[in-house]
Amino acid sequence: MSSQYEKINNICLLILAATAVTVALIYTRSILIPFVIAFFLYVILSPIIEGLNKKLKWPRVLVVVLVTIIFIVCITLISIFIINSLNGFFRDAAQYKERIVEFVSWVRTTAEGFGYQIRDISIEDYIKKLPFFSMAGNITIAAGAFLGNLLLIIVFVFFFLLGETVSTTDDNHLIHQMKHNISRYIATKLLTSLVTGILVFILLVSFRVEMAFLFGVLTILFNFIPTIGSIVATVIPAPVVLLHFGLGWQLWIILAVSSVIQVTIGNVIEPKLLGERMDLHPITVLLFLMFWGLVWGVPGMFLAVPITAVLKIILSRIETTETLAELMAGRIGGNEEDSEGYDKEG
Repeated sequence: MSSQYEKINNICLLILAATAVTVALIYTRSILIPFVIAFFLYVILSPIIEGLNKKLKWPRVLVVVLVTIIFIVCITLISIFIINSLNGFFRDAAQYKERIVEFVSWVRTTAEGFGYQIRDISIEDYIKKLPFFSMAGNITIAAGAFLGNLLLIIVFVFFFLLGETVSTTDDNHLIHQMKHNISRYIATKLLTSLVTGILVFILLVSFRVEMAFLFGVLTILFNFIPTIGSIVATVIPAPVVLLHFGLGWQLWIILAVSSVIQVTIGNVIEPKLLGERMDLHPITVLLFLMFWGLVWGVPGMFLAVPITAVLKIILSRIETTETLAELMAGRIGGNEEDSEGYDKEG
């Protein structure tokens, strides 16, 4: 009886603790999001710095500074290309407005040809009054906030890497397992997302679609969101392509080829590279994708899988929550052999 009471007590305490942590995550998101992103970047960069340190025989501090400078230069170049793409879009805003008006008129005429009368609600006049310049201002404000967070992330990463010079944590099996699994996941995901983004960029450039570079970058980013990210990345260029070519064959070829690229890399190549390394059931991934999306918004959706993997590893080391960790892996009833095999592999 006392054992059952203790189990119920532990479950209640766990629910209260989870609720308190969720509230804390919501209220501290402005600091924690850059911190978590910096930690995952550190996990990726740490092995690279170790390799360069051994190869170049330089002091670790110099290697850290070199890698940080290269990282800043890459981010700066990408930002310049994106800003140029957006400038081109807003420079041709009047032309896009005319194309939208023409497309709406064509839809109205086509519908009337099939016997459907569309009520005159002055769609064309509404489109002509769209506040493109205020939209540009909002994007500028968002870009400023992003750059501020990016600076904070770079500072965090720099001190993470420098802090490793004082003491390494590889002797700790838990930290080593977390770093190993997450670095493998992020590196693999980054590689497959880069390949997907480059192929989409080449596809759009071959059809001379404007903002092709921006759509390539967005494809890379959205591919980090499980399941729905690849769908969003495929659909995002559709409005611009529709304005360029209407409902012509170009639109359908671009959508078809983009879908083939996403399905081939996301559903065939990527699972073979990752295998079962994250040890998370697909339902667990979807549930935590929604949870982190509610808690941290879009950044939470990008970080959902690695954060959940870290959480699962931590829960598996606590006796009270070990069953919950097994449930997250899809092993209802706690398959100990699979768990032990995974720990040895990790």
